[in-house]
Amino acid sequence: MLLNFIRSLAAALILATAAPATAETGSGFPQIVGTWHGTYLVGFAKSNPNHEKGLLKTEMELEITKLDGNLITATNRWRRIGDTDWIVEEAMGTFSLDDPTRFVLAEAGISGEDVSAGIFNGVYLDDVIMVTYAGPGTGVAFAAQLVKKKDEQ
Repeated sequence: MLLNFIRSLAAALILATAAPATAETGSGFPQIVGTWHGTYLVGFAKSNPNHEKGLLKTEMELEITKLDGNLITATNRWRRIGDTDWIVEEAMGTFSLDDPTRFVLAEAGISGEDVSAGIFNGVYLDDVIMVTYAGPGTGVAFAAQLVKKKDEQ
């Protein structure tokens, strides 16, 4: 009986002194909130109206706006190099539960004529986000390496 009391007391003491884990901070997952930037080449399937343009150099800003436990809320802005207007697409995703450095984002276009819906598969490693993207409905694919914008580091 005394042993059970000591165990209960020890468990209560550990819980009382442990740092609180909250869903708001994405506890236990990489803290990737911020704006990530990179350039990449994008390719298009033959059925895509952009196919004849060949590979296009593009830039993107992936803004991770919120972590809720393993859930990720993001906004993706991208444009072809030389363009001034950004195409904006919203995304919701999740970190993998078996490898907290990996995540997926499901994206839905909200502005512009060139929007698409697709999936980002990402990994956060050594302060870099690496993503591959597939837009099956429009036949778009690319891979990009993103770094956090300097004004947010």
